[in-house]
Amino acid sequence: MRDRSSLFQRLVPAALATSLFTALAHAALVAIAARSIGFELVLIASLSFIVAALVALPGGALMLAVVALLKLGLVSSFLLFFVLVQLVAVGLEMYLFESSLNSVSWQYGLISVPASWVAWYGSVYHVSRHV
Repeated sequence: MRDRSSLFQRLVPAALATSLFTALAHAALVAIAARSIGFELVLIASLSFIVAALVALPGGALMLAVVALLKLGLVSSFLLFFVLVQLVAVGLEMYLFESSLNSVSWQYGLISVPASWVAWYGSVYHVSRHV
């Protein structure tokens, strides 16, 4: 089975992969909406990467600690990642851009659903298959 050290060794690579995916997906959605590609997309992707990394590192550490402490299996750990990433994405959007739950954009679901899978796959799933 996996131990805590194996899970936490995957924290930084999984958080960086999740942040990179988030940055690219966010920039792609902006490019589609704006129907243009330019220097602004590099800035959007960079800012998205930084924000995602600042959230993914402590958030990922917390989720991995819960997975290790509760000895969650693959399905239950994925559900934990899926639900918490959705909550964080909606919470950040409401805090940074909008004022109510009714105004949350569906596009963030397009980013956060696969981002939760990337985070889980890069950490819990990877450790369960290699340890």
